[in-house]
Amino acid sequence: MTEIESLRVERPGERGTALIAVLLLLMMMTALAGALSLGSQTETFVSRNQNSGAQAQAAAEAGLNHAVELAVTYIFEWNANGFASYNQAVNALLAGPDGATGNVDADADNGSLGVRVTGIDADEDIPIGVRLPIAGANGVQYEAFIVDDEPPFATPPAGKPEDGSFYSDLNERLIVRAIGYGPDNSKVTLEAIISPSSFGAIVTEGNLEISGNVSIQVNDPNHPDPDPAVHSNGDLVIDGGTTDINGEVTATGEYDVTDEDVLGSGSAARVDVPEVNAEDYEVWADFKLKADGTMVDMATGLVACIWTVATPCNAWEFNDATDSWSLSDDAPPGTYYVEANADGTGGDATISGSPGSVASPIEVSIVAEGNIDISGSPKLVPDTPELLFVTNKDLKILGSLDVVVGAEEIIDVQGQMLVREQIELGGNVSLLGQVIVNDAEDSSSNLVTSNHIHGNVEIQYAGGLGGSSFTVTGWRDVRDDD
Repeated sequence: MTEIESLRVERPGERGTALIAVLLLLMMMTALAGALSLGSQTETFVSRNQNSGAQAQAAAEAGLNHAVELAVTYIFEWNANGFASYNQAVNALLAGPDGATGNVDADADNGSLGVRVTGIDADEDIPIGVRLPIAGANGVQYEAFIVDDEPPFATPPAGKPEDGSFYSDLNERLIVRAIGYGPDNSKVTLEAIISPSSFGAIVTEGNLEISGNVSIQVNDPNHPDPDPAVHSNGDLVIDGGTTDINGEVTATGEYDVTDEDVLGSGSAARVDVPEVNAEDYEVWADFKLKADGTMVDMATGLVACIWTVATPCNAWEFNDATDSWSLSDDAPPGTYYVEANADGTGGDATISGSPGSVASPIEVSIVAEGNIDISGSPKLVPDTPELLFVTNKDLKILGSLDVVVGAEEIIDVQGQMLVREQIELGGNVSLLGQVIVNDAEDSSSNLVTSNHIHGNVEIQYAGGLGGSSFTVTGWRDVRDDD
């Protein structure tokens, strides 16, 4: 049998193709594996950087809150810290603990929130150039300081110039700077602008009704763009009698004003009303009238008087049935803090009768954890600069109260009236100063249930009060991750 050999024809150029294909596939798989590994590493680095940045951001925010709290409290307590004015307290902060008035380059502690004789405790201070650790966060720290709004930190706004000095403030506008540090050299810088709150003669969080013959005169020579003379974050009603208000009247809610001579409108922007807390003003007190019938000298911390029927305490009488204090005779000058019981009862302050005179008014400021009730015809001037009454509950003034002073001295002696709950002004009342009302929910002891000004009430406000109550008015993130 004849065998035919099978002929195999190979195409030229195909030898080794399979090997090349396998090598290409291996290269592709290797590249893919490398890409996946690189992507995983990149994501890890990105995640790590984000985490580090977030920790630095959190540290900067913590530092800013800490520094703002220290600065605002220090300025607010200027009187207790031994300064003649809050402006001196501001400049003391800018100069630093040593009080030396060099510039930033020559005096390294300028702007330090470090320990001073009074006002900033050692366990709260932020020394200049010292990084404070965040508890429980390894390697996360912050530092903070305060400066005037001078270049390079800020450019003073138009109309509020500065003097080119880093340690002397003119426009009541300061910069608090905090720097947060996280792992991997991450760094975040935050700044807050702090400046005083500004209001007109009357501002209330809740509804306000004005009736009768009410005169509200605002004359603030240092405020070219005045705030509304009267503002309510609720509804505002002005009805009946004769109303004389020489400024704008506004309400965030409904605006019901029948007097065409009153200029204003409703649906106005809400105003941030500061929270009233009597305890914040305890540092201003000369004497504390306690709910157990004793009077404490705040300078020494010692009991200065134990009340009896035969022994008033600086002319103040104690009611042991209500744990409250009353005054109907001339009292020695002073700022009196009236303390409530631990359960919130008591702590009321009452002035009645006719203490003081036009020629010799009593020099008294009252801070009460309870109500303040004024009747009769007392004549008085504030003892603490800028402060007349502070109450955690209601303020009721009826009768013929006069805050006595010559017209040329109004700016020096006018005082704030700060109310957590509600206010009622009526009768023949003449006041110099500013009224701020939180309109908080009524407590169990209601002296007043709604904000009402009626009768023959005159309020004169020359501006400038509340200057020591600094608050954050702006901030910016100047993140620096170099």
